Amino acid sequence: MNLDDRRFDHRKMDMLMGADRQARWNPSAFISRFDIRPGASVLDLGSGPGFWTFPLADKVGAQGAVWALDISQEMLDELSQRNPPKQVHTLRSELPKIDLPDSNFDLIWMAFVFHEVMPPQKLADEMFRVAKAEGVVAVLDWRPDAAGEGGPPRHHRLSIEQVIGFLHQAGFQSVEKTWQDGDAYLIEARR
Repeated sequence: MNLDDRRFDHRKMDMLMGADRQARWNPSAFISRFDIRPGASVLDLGSGPGFWTFPLADKVGAQGAVWALDISQEMLDELSQRNPPKQVHTLRSELPKIDLPDSNFDLIWMAFVFHEVMPPQKLADEMFRVAKAEGVVAVLDWRPDAAGEGGPPRHHRLSIEQVIGFLHQAGFQSVEKTWQDGDAYLIEARR
């Protein structure tokens, strides 16, 4: 399978910032479940044009840092054109490799990206490497058995059990599903 078949087409990025998506996910409210403190260091893995990046930047404040990492320069260019605050830093990186230092992040946030990256175990290993000892990894992704028709092809999606397995194998000790609805799930992992 061609890896590009799994990746979101950057030419469709407008739908990532649309009012329907905003209403569905309300990113500021959704991420409020995490204890993101002013001054925190956050990695928005697969940031796209910044749907989650800007609310994350609000949470960390001017003293914090949000690294918006994406494989698509077009996505990062769009994010930059939206005038992010100074605590947002963009980085193009070819996942599963994360070109950032070890033990650097309080929170690694990855929304609807895990299923795109091959091999997924390498991505889980990289997240373990860049998370601080007390850091949290949060994976929001599509259920293979989703009720709705939105999202990627069902055969690209990873089950809750698969993602939990990848994170455990990477070394995370505490891994649990903390939320789900008819279409998606959230898994949180701690070292």
